[in-house]
Amino acid sequence: MKITVEKLPDCTAQVRVEVPEATVKSTHDAILAGYARQAAIPGFRKGKVPRDVVKKRFREEIEREVADRLANEALSAAVKQENLRVISVSGFKPENATTFTLSLVLAPEIALPEYKGLNIRVPSFEVTDEKVNAVLDRQRESLATLSDADRPVQLGDYLTIDYTANFGGQPLAELLPESEHFLAANSGYLIKATEGSFLPGFAPRLEGMKKGETKEVTLTMPAEGINEAVAGKEVVYKVTVQEIKEALLPELNDEFAARVMPEQTVESLRELIRRHLESESAQRDVEQKRIAAMVALREKMDFTLPETVVRNATQERAQQLVRMNMERGVPQEVIVENEEDILKAAGDQARVDVKDEFILLEIVAREKLEATREDMVRRVSAIAANARTTPQKVVKALQKDGGLDNLRHSIILAKALDVLVAHANVEVDKTMEPVPTGAPQG
Repeated sequence: MKITVEKLPDCTAQVRVEVPEATVKSTHDAILAGYARQAAIPGFRKGKVPRDVVKKRFREEIEREVADRLANEALSAAVKQENLRVISVSGFKPENATTFTLSLVLAPEIALPEYKGLNIRVPSFEVTDEKVNAVLDRQRESLATLSDADRPVQLGDYLTIDYTANFGGQPLAELLPESEHFLAANSGYLIKATEGSFLPGFAPRLEGMKKGETKEVTLTMPAEGINEAVAGKEVVYKVTVQEIKEALLPELNDEFAARVMPEQTVESLRELIRRHLESESAQRDVEQKRIAAMVALREKMDFTLPETVVRNATQERAQQLVRMNMERGVPQEVIVENEEDILKAAGDQARVDVKDEFILLEIVAREKLEATREDMVRRVSAIAANARTTPQKVVKALQKDGGLDNLRHSIILAKALDVLVAHANVEVDKTMEPVPTGAPQG
């Protein structure tokens, strides 16, 4: 078998294969013999069908299997001969009975720089008394009773309001799709008078209003995450306060603690909250360090990505974005209108994801990382605990559609990230905000 490999741009290659006629014939005869042994044709006993009849009846299947077997043998030989790292076979083109060409997609050739000793900066996740107290305050709020307040609105009050909105003298409802009409008008809307309620800056503008009072509030709409018709623009809201209620918080004592969790005191509840926050903070700290390390290494590297892989990742990411928007109630027509933006966002993220994965796989190979049985058991147990099911049911579900292989893959990628983090120079910045998570989890 003569094999010629030509490497092409964009992580592709062509393999031209010339197979000796004797090899083609012996492969064909072996496959034909297998069909003859198994063929069930009316009028003949199984295994006793004449070869000529089998050959005629299963001609297409036999020829396809011969081509597949020869292609696989050629691919194995080419990989060994040229040390190819093949992602997929994208094409098969026969020239004649003994010669064919395979089109391959290859993994990129990566020159891995020094990946130990990266300088990274991450936010602080220190669990302070203030954070513990904030959780206690939220728990007190959840058990609060609401009482009518015979006074003007104060921050922290719970208000029942009616509102309508205008933009440029036109009712906002005429500019927005029906699914977004809640931004334009509402009646009997319950809102807490805090900065983040409804729209940024809206609720604090109601401070000082009296029950039954109507007031116009001019608000600059957010620049992102809102319909582009009004994004970043000034909208006038006409607001009427129907009710003002204040929250009466329970006293912070052992009786309150027992209501939150039976048989707990304030001090034991504080300790439980602290331990929970410390566990949560440790996980967030790992996530942020992984992200920072990946960014630091990614910025050091530039290499060509296989466009076929990027296209597939883009399509998958775009489908995820569409599903997310539909689950949020975004109308189909709005999604179609923003198709170009969705595809661009999906493509940008896919290119980053694909690049990161190839980098991490290089580290996996360099460090000889693997997913052990203990790793798999630990991850399956964690999935089962989160889903409130049994590990056996999780394994059964993962056995479908290559789920166990995907799980094993995610574990080794996470281990590669942990190698980066373990050897990084970490600076903790208490003023830094966490970045969105999305790194592979270990």
